[in-house]
Amino acid sequence: MSFRDTPEGMTTLLFAAFALFVIYTRLRNWLDSNVPLMFYVGMIVYANAVDLLLPAWMLYTGLCMAMFLRFEFMNSGFTKFIKFGELCILSSMLFLCLNQVIQIY
Repeated sequence: MSFRDTPEGMTTLLFAAFALFVIYTRLRNWLDSNVPLMFYVGMIVYANAVDLLLPAWMLYTGLCMAMFLRFEFMNSGFTKFIKFGELCILSSMLFLCLNQVIQIY
């Protein structure tokens, strides 16, 4: 297991911490927050600027789910489904970011 202590690695760790905060906001049911939208926009810009091994479909699907939760009024079952999907996307993004920095696999 090796640790990349480059500026890109540190920025990736900051985005991983930001992903943890977004997971916290989703678990606390703060659905009106713009923080997840800022996270996804920043992550999309960063992933395109640096050679980050995150699939584009994962970034854009998470952004769409965050926009659904922020701007739509849905029933509770569909909201839970979308929130669960977004938490799965955030968890996999967190794993891939940490794998990029720490090189687990």
